[in-house]
Amino acid sequence: MKTDIKRVICTILALCMITVALAGCSSGNTGSANRNGVVRVAVVYIESYYPLIFDDYDNIVGVEEDPTQVNERLMALGSGTGIGKTGKETQYFVTNRHLMTDIADLDYDIYGNACYYTASVSRIYLLLDDFAMSATNEIDTSRAVPCDLLYKSELDEPDLAVIKAAEPVAGRKALPLHDPNDSIESGEEVWALGYPSATEDFVSDSYGFQNYYGSVERVTVTNGTVSLHSTTTDNNGARVRVIQHTASMNYGNSGGPLIDKHGAVVGINTWGTQSDGQNYFFSIEADFLPDILDDLHIKYDIYHDSTWLWVVIIAAGAAVLAGAVVLIVVLTKKDKGGKDKPAGDPTVIIGAVRLQGTAGVFAGRRFAVNEGQYVRIGVDPGPNGLQFPDRTPGVSHVHAAVSLNSGSLTVTDLGSTYGTYVNGQRIPPNVPTVLHVGDVIALGSNNQSFTVSTKGGV
Repeated sequence: MKTDIKRVICTILALCMITVALAGCSSGNTGSANRNGVVRVAVVYIESYYPLIFDDYDNIVGVEEDPTQVNERLMALGSGTGIGKTGKETQYFVTNRHLMTDIADLDYDIYGNACYYTASVSRIYLLLDDFAMSATNEIDTSRAVPCDLLYKSELDEPDLAVIKAAEPVAGRKALPLHDPNDSIESGEEVWALGYPSATEDFVSDSYGFQNYYGSVERVTVTNGTVSLHSTTTDNNGARVRVIQHTASMNYGNSGGPLIDKHGAVVGINTWGTQSDGQNYFFSIEADFLPDILDDLHIKYDIYHDSTWLWVVIIAAGAAVLAGAVVLIVVLTKKDKGGKDKPAGDPTVIIGAVRLQGTAGVFAGRRFAVNEGQYVRIGVDPGPNGLQFPDRTPGVSHVHAAVSLNSGSLTVTDLGSTYGTYVNGQRIPPNVPTVLHVGDVIALGSNNQSFTVSTKGGV
């Protein structure tokens, strides 16, 4: 029996040492470490020139049906941000809408004649290296990956677009999105990544042509701090939430990521301006992205600070240690001929319980959960037994599930975007968590919450 006790002690000491070692591990993250999450986007347009029809008084009364001139031309270069499984090669990229916005206006053709001019997106490419585009703007398709445009926002919406490469792009990996529940404060450090055209101006060849970079090594990283969060009006008059910061950007940075110290995308770089000699740089908040990506059924990762995990591990280690002490006492008593006390039955819930809405959409309403029942919660009408209105902030399509089996009530997060919380603590996804009467369940935030109660109330 003494040998058994020694084994228990040695096992617990080993577990404690592993826990301390893991808790002490940390990894720094800088902008340079995330350059492979950025791509160079090149957009080719079809231009058409239509003659105008005039009346006898030189007033424009119409447009000819057939154009006199049609040609393809590279019209936009920008950056893209990799989306998908963090650290894995991806074929999905977020960029800016203004790189691929169709144009229609009065103009002049090459002969100086007034005409109706249109330009629409013809082809989209990701440049793989520094030789994918010639000095005359011709794209070498063997060094570029064609893309489809999956999403382009309306002019009154945030300046965002999503493109899909024909295949996962070698060496270009997905970055995680910033957790919308964790605010990034003024003064925090950020990095802007992308392919600013200003850097290419400095390396023009002997003929004066710019070199259009596309390799990972050419991704420019600028460092700065968050100035403030604000709502502003962009060039199209759309009101949009942005992060103002001091990380320098230039034409070509559009669509690239603004990342935090963890390498998580907090914004999509969009524009800069100057006033009274002062430069101002703006990135659209990444909080807009989950809804867009969910609608497109594109999987993505959200960065979660693992500090809480180490706290749980250390607490678990302490609990195991305490349990070991009890076990040692029991084993010692057995060794001395003592008798074990019979274990009592665990406390179980008899009959149905209630989810009592305490905040949000279902505040003041109560829902029964019966023995053997499995209740899904979310905004999708199909699989959910407790359905929230579409686009309820913080609530995913299929968010969580509550079940009652053999008197044991549990809640399981089903991989939701914004998380499920029990008594203020975020629970891990896809792992049932035991509930007790009086516990509070929150979806995404305390704005949508329920309290567990019995038939008569808490």
